[in-house]
Amino acid sequence: MLSGEQKIRRGFHWVAVILAALLLAFGLVLITFDVRDLWHPDAEDIPPTSVGDLFLGVLGLVIACGTVWAAARALGWIVVRLYRRYENQQQAD
Repeated sequence: MLSGEQKIRRGFHWVAVILAALLLAFGLVLITFDVRDLWHPDAEDIPPTSVGDLFLGVLGLVIACGTVWAAARALGWIVVRLYRRYENQQQAD
């Protein structure tokens, strides 16, 4: 049986994972549309600058997903601390 604190932690972990996954999926869809616009059937190669831009876009997306995940986990950490304070206050009374 999980304690209330563990349930909160697990819940915020899953919220963080889901938010990061949604951002990643949405970002990859946008990047795919951007690459599709760059790629033309008659073109022999993608220009090197486009490859660099694509790499920076994916890197930025990964950093954004990590930031969203960390922000959700930090919010969970704060909620757990507030929950502990509330539980300690209830026990003292």
